[in-house]
Amino acid sequence: MHDVKLKDYGILAVIVLYKVRHLDSASFQTLNAAIAQLGEQYLPVRILLYNNSANAEPPGDLPENVDYHAAARNDGIAGAYNFALRQAVREGFTWMLTLDQDTQLPPEFLVRMHPMAERLNNVHEVGAIVPHLAHAGRQLSPVRIRPWGVKYLPRETAGLVRGEIHAFNSGTLFRVRALQQIGGFDPCFWLDYQDASIFRHLHQCGRRVYIAENLQLEHNLSLLSAGDRMGVERFRNFLLAESAFCDLYRGRIARAFLTFRLMCRFWRQQSNGADPTLRPLTREALLRRIFRTRRQRIQQWRGEMQQRMPDGAENDVEIAEQRPSISVCMAAYNGERFIAAQLQSILSQLDTHDEVIVVDDASKDETRNVVRSLDDRRIRLIEHATNLGVLRTFEDAIRAASGRIIFLSDQDDLWAPRKVATILEGFRSNPDVSLIASDVALIDADDNLIAESYFRPRGGFRAGLWANLIRNRFGGCTMAFRSEVIGEILPLPHRYDVLHDLWIGVRCSLSGRKTLFIPDPLVYNRRHSSTATGQKRLTLARRIQIRIHMLLALAEFWIGGLVW
Repeated sequence: MHDVKLKDYGILAVIVLYKVRHLDSASFQTLNAAIAQLGEQYLPVRILLYNNSANAEPPGDLPENVDYHAAARNDGIAGAYNFALRQAVREGFTWMLTLDQDTQLPPEFLVRMHPMAERLNNVHEVGAIVPHLAHAGRQLSPVRIRPWGVKYLPRETAGLVRGEIHAFNSGTLFRVRALQQIGGFDPCFWLDYQDASIFRHLHQCGRRVYIAENLQLEHNLSLLSAGDRMGVERFRNFLLAESAFCDLYRGRIARAFLTFRLMCRFWRQQSNGADPTLRPLTREALLRRIFRTRRQRIQQWRGEMQQRMPDGAENDVEIAEQRPSISVCMAAYNGERFIAAQLQSILSQLDTHDEVIVVDDASKDETRNVVRSLDDRRIRLIEHATNLGVLRTFEDAIRAASGRIIFLSDQDDLWAPRKVATILEGFRSNPDVSLIASDVALIDADDNLIAESYFRPRGGFRAGLWANLIRNRFGGCTMAFRSEVIGEILPLPHRYDVLHDLWIGVRCSLSGRKTLFIPDPLVYNRRHSSTATGQKRLTLARRIQIRIHMLLALAEFWIGGLVW
């Protein structure tokens, strides 16, 4: 690569080439034309050409802002995008633009995308900015996912749209931190259904899609081109990916619809005399869905995909896969007395690629200055201009997180020295567990031990809705969860009098995710005169109100999911 100060570049654009010279690529030609429209006030753009072609010829002299990589084998768009993502992380890019080789970008594409990227830079919930895509006048993207299928969004749709939104990768501006959090692009969906896979994972992590205003691209989709004949291997891969995505991420209604669509597809192929080499593949896919279980289908697909992967292929862009990245989310308010000690007990257990997100809820004391005085690059301080309350503060911290494992933290506790290592081992040895809670010891303002265990005298820990409606056993300061839980717990119910830890724990239980309880006290929970918990017993009326509000919030969350 060229010896250029890449930190000066805000966007890394990757173009995936296959059996096409870069000079003949519509994406490369039109992207350069779009870059030429940019003035000095815009974020600079760097281009990565990733060539999947066998025995590709060297590209010759390239402009200073263009890098080139020839793949040893065709790893599809997933391999190309993960290579680009590693470069984006290594060199500090904020956004990554993904492009197929044949997408037509209008000259004003970057001029329009740049202001949106800058405006949304600190709107952490946004994981991607997408244009509308069309093929020969037919709207292709974006779409809203429904339990029974998809709804194509009309051309005038723009901004943040509720519900699960999917789009095509080509022309999408991805937030690099969001891609890090989901572990990059799934190499099992190496070619087909990669778009659906990446947007599904973004949705699971609570990242939303922003639809660009007044921006539509023309995209040559080979699956819709009458003159293009799909090869046998490509069609078989498409059928396998279609089935696997539905089995992995869609419900029973969608899986039944897929089986019905395969029946209709096979009937049409028989009726219109479609390519006789493709009809047996459709029949095979249909029989597989009828006579094999969901688990068997997924196992077959994973086995075939793993055989085609190169040795050492990783789903995670973090090369050191032995330890997932961590985000510690802390809500702070008037915590100047204890917050430094708490942060030091946390930072001593983190790696260089981890982060602590402190959201200060308009403190009136020196909390912000105390946090800044620690001068640790792993701390990200977000400041509220006005006091928004504990739910909003924790939600903002969770939305800003980019780690694979999310820890919650109070501002005035202390973490036991082995807390992080113990929790990570719990996740490693229990891959089916999504949330971990632990016991907690109680200390006073001077670090003196008050109680060795919070849970043992109270009958232990239990997950589930009804047990926690009677008595909340989820303590936010003890909780850690996988990032894919975020989409199931956010937004927190601001309109209701609900505890954030109770909401998170119960939502995980209701969504079928497993909770693990570690009986060791991994947190020293401080009880003092200004602490938010533990000083006063809630009145019966308040406890009843919290439970009623909890049920109302759950009902609203469930109904909203059905509507959107």
